[in-house]
Amino acid sequence: MCFSYAINFSATALQSKLQLGDDALEIQLPWEVPATETAPTESAAHPSILPGPGYFLSGFDRPLLPVITAVVNPENPTYQLSAMRWGLIPHWCKSPEQAKELSVYGLNARTETLTEKPLFRDAWKSQPCLIPVSGFFEWQAIGKKKQPHYIYDANNQPLLFAGLYAQYTDTETGEQQKTYAIITTEANALMREIHNVKKRMPVILDATEAKRYLLGDASQRETFLKPCHDGILRAHPVGNWLNHARANRNVKEALLPIEKDFPQTLF
Repeated sequence: MCFSYAINFSATALQSKLQLGDDALEIQLPWEVPATETAPTESAAHPSILPGPGYFLSGFDRPLLPVITAVVNPENPTYQLSAMRWGLIPHWCKSPEQAKELSVYGLNARTETLTEKPLFRDAWKSQPCLIPVSGFFEWQAIGKKKQPHYIYDANNQPLLFAGLYAQYTDTETGEQQKTYAIITTEANALMREIHNVKKRMPVILDATEAKRYLLGDASQRETFLKPCHDGILRAHPVGNWLNHARANRNVKEALLPIEKDFPQTLF
């Protein structure tokens, strides 16, 4: 499962993680645009990416977040960073009411049922994507309590989640929207200790796997749908105030380990 994550990486860090040349992926993060320049404007055709760093982004808020796709060309593939809404809605969606319901089920796609569920089946065939994150949150059951943890790359690089995306047309407004889901798999040893009830985790890819995932067909992509090695992740417990959905959780303090003596409540 993965319903919340953070994005506070730089464009340079993402380029480095993907091991791409400076011109291979056009990245312009709004929070890195110099004050003397004008940030790109938003339109229905080209929605803008998150306006600033996100420290706790919940899928249930249906945020518009950066997603990486590829234009497949065997000799010279190109990669694109664009804004999509978290919570996959398939092309066959018939109404806004159905879209709202499907988007919740479309936050995560299980590796075991990708080819079976109508919600994901078509997107899996030909519309892979990568979701770049700084880290993600999961909850550990301790008796009757739940302790949130922040999980991140051991070398403080962005993580690359495997995903899939779809485009549907709003039947009332005619607006076309691109939406995505994060693919999850069984937990590795570290995540089994943290996510100790359902024991799931996102599919996390390294740079080589990520590019092959984007450029391969469904049968090739399927080989990457497995837990990552334990050694690439680190984790620490964070404040229990993150359990409160009404709190303002999108703040830097969300990422701080509780061992560093910051208060367990911010309200």
